[in-house]
Amino acid sequence: MTAHGDRSPRPRFALRRATGRDREAILNVMRPWNMHHVPSPEMESIDLDCFFVAEVDGRIVGASGYKVLAPGQGKTTLLGVLPEYSSAGIGAALQEARLEAMAQLGVRTVTTNADRPQTIDWYKTRFGYHEVGRLPKIHSFGHPDIDHWTTLELDLDRYRSRARAQ
Repeated sequence: MTAHGDRSPRPRFALRRATGRDREAILNVMRPWNMHHVPSPEMESIDLDCFFVAEVDGRIVGASGYKVLAPGQGKTTLLGVLPEYSSAGIGAALQEARLEAMAQLGVRTVTTNADRPQTIDWYKTRFGYHEVGRLPKIHSFGHPDIDHWTTLELDLDRYRSRARAQ
């Protein structure tokens, strides 16, 4: 909101598949969230073939990744948006893009690990994930004051059916 109570316009952004040239920009997007330590014990590598980026005026301001673990099983990897672009719908658009990509590859169940309570709540309320466990962190990654990951799971078929009905 501006000083006069007017709502600032959301920035126009474009989503696209990442390329090899985007690696450093993706890690820079993850830096404010302490998720840029790649390679590390928490994140050995990033597969740019399984990444999306969001651009505003040609600048990468958000990124999200995924991987297929086994037939029908997928996992999200990194998701981040530069703080100055939060609340612009970029994170949700990146999440939708990677869920759709996994669905096209036959994924039916998606696992996600998150550490920030507001992020966990976002996954649950916006997308329908449910909590299935916790994992201890093995490296400084994500929120520095939280020592574990909350593991969440999504029934992708159910989510897509619900999204189509809305």
